[in-house]
Amino acid sequence: MWVEKNGPVYRIRDLVHGKKVTIETGWPNKTAAKERLIVLKAEQLRGDWVDPRAGKLLLGDWIATWWPVYKASLKPNTVQSEGSRIRTHILPRLGHLALDELDTLVLQTWVAAMLTGEKDPDRPDKWKHRPIAVKTVRNCHGLLHKILAAAVQQRRLRANPCDGVQLPKLVPREMRFLTEPEAGRLVAAVPKHWRPLVLLLIMTGLRWGEAIGLAVKNLDVLTGRLTVVRSMSELATGELVFGTPKTHRGRRTVTFPAKTVGAALAGLVVDKHRDDVVFTAPNGGPVRTRNFRRGWVKWTEKAGLPGLRIHDLRHTQAAWLISANKPLSAISRRLGHASIAVTDGLYGHLLPEVEEGILAVLEAALTHIDPALLDIDDSVDLALTDAAAGDDTADAGDEVYLTADELEAAIEAELTDDE
Repeated sequence: MWVEKNGPVYRIRDLVHGKKVTIETGWPNKTAAKERLIVLKAEQLRGDWVDPRAGKLLLGDWIATWWPVYKASLKPNTVQSEGSRIRTHILPRLGHLALDELDTLVLQTWVAAMLTGEKDPDRPDKWKHRPIAVKTVRNCHGLLHKILAAAVQQRRLRANPCDGVQLPKLVPREMRFLTEPEAGRLVAAVPKHWRPLVLLLIMTGLRWGEAIGLAVKNLDVLTGRLTVVRSMSELATGELVFGTPKTHRGRRTVTFPAKTVGAALAGLVVDKHRDDVVFTAPNGGPVRTRNFRRGWVKWTEKAGLPGLRIHDLRHTQAAWLISANKPLSAISRRLGHASIAVTDGLYGHLLPEVEEGILAVLEAALTHIDPALLDIDDSVDLALTDAAAGDDTADAGDEVYLTADELEAAIEAELTDDE
């Protein structure tokens, strides 16, 4: 690189692929240009130099380059949702800006505009962009962060401007746990055809897509055991696709009471091929989530449980196991959470009741021990504290440790899981 005069100003030039190109221009004097040249050469030596021209690329053009590579690693339903966010919320508002124009202030304004919406300036009574939910805003920001992180990696940006953006706090829907009598009322209110599916969801805590995608070959009704190896989802086009479970620990074996649940499922596997799905619609076709949900609203109201989500059956399974003093490590594996930290983050507030139960068990055990054998000095006031009842992570040899951001995202996904 070198400095040369260009009319009334000075510029910094370089030889790129045998051609002379301008790196920066507009310096008022030669001294200022040389000082800048020294900085650029130092950055080159450190290996963190970013060509200023690279940031002139429009965000829309960068996405057109980045997206085909990125989406190749995604599941079909994720391609659909992420592609929709790009087309609806990122490109229309930011696609015309150059990468180096995307500073924290611009992106903070973008986040605010998504939350409040934008009126059409020509028709004030019409929306140009309607307000969107907090979770959608956070998802859009997360996707843009990935897009710009790739630009940083390719040395088109020096830093990711998304890092400094303040996001609205997500207030997830409150988890709902059914009591055993409520679960009984729900099963009774569901039509006969759907009872085995609802019963399985209650007694296993499977995700909705894992249940409707369950294949005959992965279900053993005699021993009360099933293996989760895939999940089924429905795209906006109506196409049904199979994918891997939601998390890396989602591939798992789950048990259930064979005498009841197994018996209820037995009739569904008769005369079916090993690769057929266990659950079908009343007409014999695949289970369509939208159709099932229409019935679900009626059945839950009939059972006196209005507003109950299908995903709340998964929360119910966790709550029942925690109330029975089962360790979080076992519950985490059963539910297929990404980490035991996710399980603790979701259901840790239920543990005080469990600890009370543990203490009651220990105190009951002490009634069988003669205090005289313990040689306790009554004059000493002992402050007994109940330590954690065993380290329930000791047997979690495959435990995965998540960063704070990964943990927050995993918990958020579990609380707002699509059905």
